[in-house]
Amino acid sequence: MESPVRPGGSARRLSVGGKFATAIGALVLGVLVVAGVGAAGLAQLKADIERLGGHNLATIAAAADLSAALYEVQEVALEEVSTTRPETGERLGADLDQTLVPAARQAILTLRDEVHDPRAEGKLNQIQRDLDRYLRVRLDAGRPATGSIRDRTARATLSGRVGALFDRMTATAEALRVNEAEEAAESAQEAIASYRSTRGLLAAGAAASFLLGLLVVLLLVRSLVPRIRQYSRFAAAVAAGRRVDPLLPRGTDELADLGRALDHMVARSEAARLLDDDQAEFADTLQVTATEDEAHELVQRHLERSLPDTAAVVLKRNNSENRLDAATALTPGTAMVSRLVGAEPRSCLALRFGRTHREDPGRPPLVSCALCADPASRTTCEPLLVGGQVIGSVLVAHRQPLEPEQDARIKNSVAQAAPVLANLRNLALAEFRANNDSLTGLPNKRATDDTLKRMVAQANRSVTPLAALMLDLDQFKQVNDRFGHAKGDEVLAAVGAALRSSLRAGDFAGRFGGEELLVLLPDTTAEDALVVAEKMRGMIAAISVPGVERGITVSIGVADLIQHSDAPGLLRQADRALYAAKAAGRNRTVVAPRGDGPQAAAAPSSDGAGADRPAGGGATADRLPGGGAADGPADPVPSGTADRATVKRPAGGAGGDPVPSGTAAAATGSADPSR
Repeated sequence: MESPVRPGGSARRLSVGGKFATAIGALVLGVLVVAGVGAAGLAQLKADIERLGGHNLATIAAAADLSAALYEVQEVALEEVSTTRPETGERLGADLDQTLVPAARQAILTLRDEVHDPRAEGKLNQIQRDLDRYLRVRLDAGRPATGSIRDRTARATLSGRVGALFDRMTATAEALRVNEAEEAAESAQEAIASYRSTRGLLAAGAAASFLLGLLVVLLLVRSLVPRIRQYSRFAAAVAAGRRVDPLLPRGTDELADLGRALDHMVARSEAARLLDDDQAEFADTLQVTATEDEAHELVQRHLERSLPDTAAVVLKRNNSENRLDAATALTPGTAMVSRLVGAEPRSCLALRFGRTHREDPGRPPLVSCALCADPASRTTCEPLLVGGQVIGSVLVAHRQPLEPEQDARIKNSVAQAAPVLANLRNLALAEFRANNDSLTGLPNKRATDDTLKRMVAQANRSVTPLAALMLDLDQFKQVNDRFGHAKGDEVLAAVGAALRSSLRAGDFAGRFGGEELLVLLPDTTAEDALVVAEKMRGMIAAISVPGVERGITVSIGVADLIQHSDAPGLLRQADRALYAAKAAGRNRTVVAPRGDGPQAAAAPSSDGAGADRPAGGGATADRLPGGGAADGPADPVPSGTADRATVKRPAGGAGGDPVPSGTAAAATGSADPSR
């Protein structure tokens, strides 16, 4: 409904806010009137109560005190008249003169200060005169100087006069008390009347306010409700998916603006439907992804397709959760590539705060992100939240500010992808744990067997050497018996960490059982494997576990695939070499023989690393069970410790890896006590 336009000016209807403001103003006015009337009546009531409680009650108390004082004087005065003993008369007279009569006079003065009624003052004057008459009668009778009165008739006469005086005084005092009590009752009645009057005024004000509010509400209902119903029917039809005609509202108030907004909403519903279809396709496809990498790439493609002129990258924590990596491909040479080198999870502010982080070159945030800050574009980083835990983030670079729908698209896509990514990651982690030993961090027996078969088959196909090292910790049972199984677990964990740090990318180390470990070295001969074994033996000998007050040594058996084309044969020869090292005194490396030739062996030197060998010369080695004689020069082996070895390992080996000193985290595990 448009406002009518008249010549010389225009009239504008009140807005919805103005209408409600008018209604509220009327209600507030009524409330203020009621509150004012109530406050005035309550103030009067308070004054009446204070007067009743302060003045009249004090007057009643003073009148009661006067009556009590007169009764005490009367009692002692009559006793003084009636006594025949001089000493008693003197004592009673002293009480009257020193205590009782002064107290009665003080009570008269106190009550005189409280009353302001001439009639009450007249009664007090009467009491004062009667008290003075009693004192004159007492003085005329010779009391207390002359002692007791012997004549019975004189005593009776005096007693009658005193009694009459005091009867009149006490009667007057009691009349005063009753009068003050009646005045107090009248004040109470006045207070009650004031209360009733105030209550009536409040009721009348409340009724007037209610009627005024009802009138205003009726006016608002007549003005607003028809349009509200129309808009409600329109919104219900839109929500049900039915086609509706535009509202085309008239007027200038907020309801008219609402109608125009509803029309605009209908115009945008078709575009929103298309976006919803796109999001549904993403959700369905996400459910059939098989790997975490496939899901990461799907999130990237979906966002870049849905948001024009944008680039998305998915960031994730590594398995140790101490580094942040890119889970999707990065454009080579971009700043993100260099920023992610060694980046920690807290480097990403979205991960650190667990909420959306935005970077805008035109308005830098209080805390800038070290990863996504880019002076050439805006960025929006959304965390991947699953059960309150942040597993990664999705970074979207865009040149123009995002529309609300686009920002919601990023949030919805990330929210849909987060639980799927978490499930895929948990599945991969479960598979990893199923194939790895939790104590040493190395592959377990099952994974070791599978890897041995695979590497043997690969070496046979490519006709390349493959060396196997069988390691066994020396006298490990003594470690468990002496220091406890927990310390034994720490020793195994430290040995596993040492082996992992000494391997090339293509090498393999696994826990074969108990304290036995198997190392596979592709493209490595037995001679080169001997060098690696000696370095491993030195690294293990350097391990120090707190609480284990003894050295950690290992015996190693070495074999290669030159004479054995299958995995069982290679494993059997490495195990025979290991037992030969054990039989020869432990803490040494023994190479399985080839045919009837001598074996290569390295015995421990004085420093526990290996026995010194003559430079460039041969050495006599014990024969393995069933092996050849040791009557000729042995194969070249390193002399002294592993660091003095002259035989080189193929490029990329771990010969130069540092020797770890320390321990690894303990876990549960067991060791074979027989060795």
